[in-house]
Amino acid sequence: MSHKRPGFEEEKLGGFKALVQLRSTLLYVRGLTGLLALCGIGSLATSLLRILLPLLMARGIDGYVLNQDLTYVEREEGLLRLAWAFLGLLVLNLALDYYTTVGLSHVGQRAIQAIRRAVWERFHQLPIDYFDRNPVGRLVTRVANDTNALLELFTSVLATGVGDVCLLAGILAVMLALNPQLTLILLILVPPMAAVTLWFKNASQVVHREIRVLTARLNAFLQENVQGVAVVKSFTAHARMKERFAVINQDYFRAEMAMVHLFALFRPAYAVVQIVATAVLLWFGGLQVLQRQLSIGELVAFLFYLRMLFSPLQQLAEKFNLFQGAVVASERIFRILETPPEPGYGGSPPEQPFRGRVEFRDVEFAYDPEKPVLRGVTFAVEPGQKVALVGPTGSGKTTVAALLLRFYALEERGSGEILVDGRPIQEWPVDELRRHIGMVQQNLFLFSTDLRRNIVLYEDIPEERLEQALEVSRARLVVERMPEGLDRMLGERGADLSQGERQLLSFARALAFSPEFLVLDEATASVDSKTEQAIQDALRELLEARTALVIAHRLSTVQEADRIVVLNRGKVVEQGTHRELLAKDGLYAHLYRTQTL
Repeated sequence: MSHKRPGFEEEKLGGFKALVQLRSTLLYVRGLTGLLALCGIGSLATSLLRILLPLLMARGIDGYVLNQDLTYVEREEGLLRLAWAFLGLLVLNLALDYYTTVGLSHVGQRAIQAIRRAVWERFHQLPIDYFDRNPVGRLVTRVANDTNALLELFTSVLATGVGDVCLLAGILAVMLALNPQLTLILLILVPPMAAVTLWFKNASQVVHREIRVLTARLNAFLQENVQGVAVVKSFTAHARMKERFAVINQDYFRAEMAMVHLFALFRPAYAVVQIVATAVLLWFGGLQVLQRQLSIGELVAFLFYLRMLFSPLQQLAEKFNLFQGAVVASERIFRILETPPEPGYGGSPPEQPFRGRVEFRDVEFAYDPEKPVLRGVTFAVEPGQKVALVGPTGSGKTTVAALLLRFYALEERGSGEILVDGRPIQEWPVDELRRHIGMVQQNLFLFSTDLRRNIVLYEDIPEERLEQALEVSRARLVVERMPEGLDRMLGERGADLSQGERQLLSFARALAFSPEFLVLDEATASVDSKTEQAIQDALRELLEARTALVIAHRLSTVQEADRIVVLNRGKVVEQGTHRELLAKDGLYAHLYRTQTL
């Protein structure tokens, strides 16, 4: 059952709120704060070691290469000691960098693992209408692409961004200590650098958001077309769908190329600023060397520091793109996590045993406020009864079942009361309610796993109960035709099974969980006579000693029901047994005669 609205809302992202939600992301690393602190210390130590390397070079040039006061042997020995010190610092730097990167990546993977688990759990707590409003591909993007984008926050932004900031601060401090005048001259170039960075930040922010939206749209379109491939083929809609896909694909291509152009402009612009800064340093630094205000070693160190200074600046600017992606992904993910779960989670189960009495009292309901689906529906199902719901297509039969299973909350979209064992349905914990009231669907959803797991849904069900469910449901016929038996791997959605076989497996699944109350959505598809007989035999045993509400599409199957409730345009127009309703010669009698002609 689906009541999808056309299209879906695109994201409207707010900067401050997104940053707050990004902070919420960091709460998922609370159990790893010790490791995070060690990684922070490691980043700081790595930056300090890198800052020492140019100082060693300056010491080697001024203290040994150009120092004529020392003998050749003393200069050679001094350079050798510096070379070993340089190599030792480099190895230590690499080791610290390795462990810091691995540590931060571990923190990130743990955080993303927890976030994925939280999103997965929230998906299963959300109401059905949430999935009606949001395309499957868009939701898959949230769990896969957005969590991966958020992972970049830890593996790229934090792993190297923190070190880049420390390195930047350390380089400026050392340069100021060596030669404040030359450092201040170089800082004149900060405004052009800031202007280039700000331009890149603003432009990439807009393009990155567009890419995220188009990614979700592209995934949603692909998902729906793969799922609906039979419809596309049946109506020869391939050419029209191809045109629509080409438009979305072209939009995505243009957005990605816009980002490529931004990077292609940003890097040369930054390189120009770096070249100008190097020229300024050589001019003013060279003059100071000639005036003996600066040594050659210090000038070489300054040149290295300048190169090192631009590297973290450029890295930080480019990482802003990843940071922006993490901000956007964070907001989209936390929008899901902050969506209220469907009503009925939590609460205490009733103390008395489940009896199975269900009563609808003057129930009004609408998916769209202007198009009511149920109008004053009133009927009851007593414990042990088999009650059939019949009526023309669109009369509201499936909606009654959906409300009973709390797929939609009556209190949010309608009025009236639904009582289960005399207790308002909204007071029942939803998991407890669905444990007692099972659904046998006409279109059984099958997962891409083996037959056994498709029946028990990963529940630890005793083998004896599973075997009994297979026998009673006649699903043993399905298992026996497969050489691998219950270990047979099914294709996506069980495409290699017939409609009749799927119906028998649906019965087996219901019996394996053994609910006291069954909601049976009868299959409408025609099957061969042997399978039809197996289905009818299984149906009789399935309903034996159980309370049941049967959504009937073929009136020949409900003649033995204790009561038949006839719906038309959302209203209960008749109630009674098969004989009583035929005697009334109303809508039921008309539908029955139409089907039996």
